[in-house]
This record gives sequence, structure tokens and C-alpha cells, in this order.
Amino acid sequence: LLLWRTQRALASRGTPTAIARFATIDAPELLAGTVQDGVARGVMVALEETLSLCSGAEERPAEELPLDDGAERFVDRELRRKKDILVASGGARVRWSRKGGVQFVDRDFDVNEEDCIRFEDRSDRGDLDGFSADPDERPRWFSPAFLRPVLLAHGPTQHRLELAGRLGRRADGYPCRITLIGRPDESFVRMVVRVHNTRDDHRLRIRFLGCRRADAIDSDGTPGFVAVSNDARHFVAATLVRACGRLRAGDATVAVPAAQCRLELRHEFRLGGRPWRDPT
Repeated sequence: LLLWRTQRALASRGTPTAIARFATIDAPELLAGTVQDGVARGVMVALEETLSLCSGAEERPAEELPLDDGAERFVDRELRRKKDILVASGGARVRWSRKGGVQFVDRDFDVNEEDCIRFEDRSDRGDLDGFSADPDERPRWFSPAFLRPVLLAHGPTQHRLELAGRLGRRADGYPCRITLIGRPDESFVRMVVRVHNTRDDHRLRIRFLGCRRADAIDSDGTPGFVAVSNDARHFVAATLVRACGRLRAGDATVAVPAAQCRLELRHEFRLGGRPWRDPT
């Protein structure tokens, strides 16, 4: 994610000094994010320095931009009365409900998928070179339907819905906030997912059910997009959290506790404007 931010900043507002600083990072395996030790943390510092050397300010996250003046807002009891909430862009639209979760509609590409978002959490017995599921444990599944709406705003330039809560009803559930933003001048709905990792040695992924193309979901550098299709199901998955504190070096295993990623992670997805399946 940091590499994606840096590359985007260099493309739009890079200075000669920033470009020269980035050029000193000549280790592809480190930029790929497969090593998280002291050396890799040094690379992260170099990326942060590159960002600071770019001209102008970094674009504010979509969910932090102010609402329209005079936007109609719904909160608390008035919002809780709404059982079905629509967020529309100039093309695609998303409908959220407590019963059906997230429904995604993009008429330009003949897409209408009900209950299409799932979160999948699995214990990880691998190392930083590769995920390995625990064969004795089943994955945990979470739906956005169990989050609660905390803000709905309708204005001339955007519709915004904010959902908050925990993924999982147990005490070790992950604090999560999802913001859905639709703008009339865009063909997609922005979906921002902020999740705070509170566990070690696991992988949390998001699944887009019904989607058959890994390139259908645009994002801000989220890694691990993969399309899965068989006779029974079709979905695209992306990794939100990979927490693993083991690095294999030859025959030895080295502990890297910082790679457990005990922090809040942000991902932005853009739903719509691209086909979800190949033409028949």
C-alpha cells in the first residue's frame, strides 16, 4: 500500500529530488513486500522520505472530504429506522440492508449481485513467503449486514453511508468501518474499508461474490487479487490483513513480530465501470 501511494505521488507530483531518492531503492524483492525485517523497514522509511519530497500535499482520503453544505443527514434513531439504504453514483449503485448485506448493481455491464460482500478470516501457519491455512480450523465468515449504519448523507455532489462495528461477535472481532461514497460524476461507488488488526498469525480477505474477473475491482494498491471460479461459485478475493510473525531463512525460522501488523489498515475499492464477467 505504501509503495502504491509513493508510485502514484511520483507520477502526479514527483520532483527530481523525490525521483532520485526512489531510484536508490534497488531491491525488487523488498519492494514486493515479501520480507518484513529491519532491512524492509528501512525501505519503508525510504518510501516515506520519497513521499515527503514530492511537491504539494497528498490527496485527502475520500472518506475524510467534507460533506456538501446543506446535505441531508440521517443519524441515530432516524437512521436506524431505515432498513434499506441506497448509495448511487452516476453509474453503479450499492444497496445495503440489515437482512441482505450489500447488493451491487451496474446496469451498464448487466451486473446485479445480491449479498455480494463477505469477509474471510483464516489462521495462518505459514511464513512471510507464503500463506498456509490451519487444516484443523474452519474459516470464520463475516458480513457487512452485521455492521451498524452511523451516518447517511445525501447532497448534490455525493451520497455517503458509513457503517461501523466489529467483524465477528466475539471479543476478538476486528473493529471495522466501511464508507460507501457515490458521486454523480463517477461511474463507480467508492468503498473504503478500515479494519484494525487485533490478532496474530492470520489472514483476513474480502470476497466479491459473483465477480469472475480479478481486474474488475479497482483499488488503491490492495494486494493479492485472485479470481476463483468453479461449477458452484465465482468470486474475486483480495487480502486486507496478512499477519505472520515468521520468516524462513534457509533451515532456520526467524521471529519478526512487527510483521503481525497490529494496526489499522485502510483499503479503498471502486465498484463499477468495469465488467464483472467475460462476454459470452
